[in-house]
Amino acid sequence: MTSTSAPSNQACLGCHGAPGLARTEATGELVPLSVDRHALKSSAHAALPCVDCHRAATALPHRGRLGKVDCGRCHYVEPLPRPSPQGTPASGPGVHQRAVEAGVREAPICQTCHGDHDVRPADDPASRVHRSRVQETCGRCHLREYSEYQGSVHGVALAAGNPDVPMCTDCHGSHRVVEAAAADSRVGPGTAPKTCGRCHDSESLTRRYQIPPDRLATYRESFHGLANQFGSTRVANCASCHNAHDIRPSSDPRSSINPANLPKTCGTCHQDASENFARGKVHVRPVRSESMSLWLVSSGFKWLTTTVMIMLVGHIMLDLNTRRREWRKVRGGGRHRDDPAI
Repeated sequence: MTSTSAPSNQACLGCHGAPGLARTEATGELVPLSVDRHALKSSAHAALPCVDCHRAATALPHRGRLGKVDCGRCHYVEPLPRPSPQGTPASGPGVHQRAVEAGVREAPICQTCHGDHDVRPADDPASRVHRSRVQETCGRCHLREYSEYQGSVHGVALAAGNPDVPMCTDCHGSHRVVEAAAADSRVGPGTAPKTCGRCHDSESLTRRYQIPPDRLATYRESFHGLANQFGSTRVANCASCHNAHDIRPSSDPRSSINPANLPKTCGTCHQDASENFARGKVHVRPVRSESMSLWLVSSGFKWLTTTVMIMLVGHIMLDLNTRRREWRKVRGGGRHRDDPAI
């Protein structure tokens, strides 16, 4: 018997609740059609009717394919234009959406990352997009990056339960991920220092985890940082030296900033880089505890500048006082004795 009214969830699960239900495509691919009742009951959409998502299932039994679920009906995110770091507008979809629109079969859609009938809130540890699982979700497609991240200082800290360690979406964004070369990319040459600086220049985080502070500030004061701020896309940024995903402490022999590997790292840009070239300190603050010579030079310039400014202001004040006295003298002696007013 065919029902013309919208079917209930119980009616849908009468068929789709059966384990192993699947459809075989002409290509031989097996498409699962079974729904896990417990997963659906625990999902964020548990209270919604099936037909809210599967809108073509208006009657039972339904014929043909129901078509893809359009999550955007409820979760609408408009790709509005926004200013890029260079001041030119940057808009349009991200790399994933463009791949979907281009018909790339492997391109991720909403369900790829969030699940289908097992969608859970992002703060639920069982969610595919929970902080502890995002790297696994992204890693299903980005295998090399996932492998590198796992062995990095960030991946090791995340595995140890660190709640503040950055994950994929912290650096790349979530729904609108764009190429590093894009004007408004979070990990582009012009924006990577700011992205990394959100953690490495945070006073609370550097104090909590005993990591060196002022990484962004010291980078910006360097030649590389100054060139970066003036728009150079060729000058070294954070990822140029530390790598993007395979970031390791300098004590690790595999680290790109290990003393033994620095000539090679610097040699990526400076072809004649030698051991002496890479021997100088990096990210040095002008404080006595880190570099006595730099502190002395910095302090000397500060006192020199202050002294010069004091002498300049004093010279101006003395000059003004002399001019005032001369003006008063001229004004007092400006009347002649034969003037009737005397």
